[in-house]
Amino acid sequence: MWVIRTILVLIIVAVVVGFSIYNANQRISIDLIRTRYDNVLLIVAMYWAFLVGMVVSALLGMTYVIRLHGDLRAQRRARKRLEMEMGALRNRSIEELEKL
Repeated sequence: MWVIRTILVLIIVAVVVGFSIYNANQRISIDLIRTRYDNVLLIVAMYWAFLVGMVVSALLGMTYVIRLHGDLRAQRRARKRLEMEMGALRNRSIEELEKL
């Protein structure tokens, strides 16, 4: 598995370096909500967009993990409650169980 991961990282690095070299002198204008940036290097804009995307993805991933931990905690509480109930039923005498 680590070999595939290493090869994938090398391919991504090669693509990023190739893109950076190929577009080294490209300049663009960026229109944000109320701001305009002129004469910005394309590669700088791409790196900032990538960084913002990574941060947003990390935040979304963290909320998903937090939700999963909450579900896991609720399932553990339910399991513990059911185990206590089973233990209480095991400790009853047969006569008490027949009355139920």
